[in-house]
Amino acid sequence: MKVERVELMDALRGFSLIGILIANMLHFQFGASGVEIIESASGLNKVSYYFVKIVVEGSFYPIFGFVFGYVLIKMMASREASGLQYKNIVFRRAVGLSVLGAMHIALVWEGDVLLTYGSTLFILLLFFLKRRVKTYFVWGFILTAILGVGTLFGSSFIQLVKPLTVAEIQIYQDGTYAEILTQRLGDFIVEGGFTLLFVLPIGWLLYVAISFLAVGPFVLFGMGMAKRGAFLQLENSTRTYKKVALFVPVGLLLKGIIIFDTPYSLFIYSAGTFVLAIGYIALFAWLFSRYQTQMNDYFALIGKLSLTNYLMQSFICTLIFYGYGFGLFGTLGVFVGILLSVIIYGIQLKASQLYLKRFSLGPVETILRWFVYLKNPRKVD
Repeated sequence: MKVERVELMDALRGFSLIGILIANMLHFQFGASGVEIIESASGLNKVSYYFVKIVVEGSFYPIFGFVFGYVLIKMMASREASGLQYKNIVFRRAVGLSVLGAMHIALVWEGDVLLTYGSTLFILLLFFLKRRVKTYFVWGFILTAILGVGTLFGSSFIQLVKPLTVAEIQIYQDGTYAEILTQRLGDFIVEGGFTLLFVLPIGWLLYVAISFLAVGPFVLFGMGMAKRGAFLQLENSTRTYKKVALFVPVGLLLKGIIIFDTPYSLFIYSAGTFVLAIGYIALFAWLFSRYQTQMNDYFALIGKLSLTNYLMQSFICTLIFYGYGFGLFGTLGVFVGILLSVIIYGIQLKASQLYLKRFSLGPVETILRWFVYLKNPRKVD
């Protein structure tokens, strides 16, 4: 018995990467100086800033998590259909993603998600791989509720980030690779993460728990939807997708609260990020059912090389903005950052098209699969 591949997932993964890049571009450009952006931005840059915050930020990483959970269930079903075990594969994938993520943080950029997803896989392996559909949704809502309660005790959204000092900005603009590496890891150590994570086992366990809380809800929702067989026959559910796509304007309205500094802004904004993510998934599924060829052309190719493309985004952007590259840190503005994101994504799309004409797997995907399956990835069912 062969498990059907859901082509929508590759396209949805590629779609999430453009949103993740646009959201990350603020951090590539300005680091943790979000407060200063709001205070100093004006005109087009201020509008662009709120565009990123409302339309993009916080609503694309859940889409990536949803696909992550969905594909995990499909992989397990495929292995079971072939009479093969999958727990060792999930374990090695968790280790592989965690190692790649740790290297990404240490050597390139601190805004990594690979370590987060690798850590989440450990929790899934221990508690959630063989559960009923209801369990996935119940726990997904429980984690969402915990996050919601946390935001009620959080500070103003605008005050969540720590502005960089003038000296720190100068290091990112003009520093050598060694100086920027020291700056980045120094911040991580001061904030308590790096030392605990890599030296103390309790620190690593804490990181695993935080990672699961952060991305777990949509990963579990994705697993539940895969168990239900969702998205297998898109044409039979288009009316449902159109209805759920109405979450998009609702989510945008909720996230728009960021413009007003109220005691409940962070809570409402956070709820809006999840509502908007659900709307985006449904809207994309509806569009995919009508324009599958076009959606595959623009999103699926990048999605098939998502791991390689995600890491390349970090390499490209740090080279553009950091001192050991072009040193444009903090100089281009938010609007130009959005345009740059679109250009980079377009270049990655063309590169992915050319690459996939000769190879079926990306370079980083190949390395990870060698480790996960312990054999030539092309021979993996």
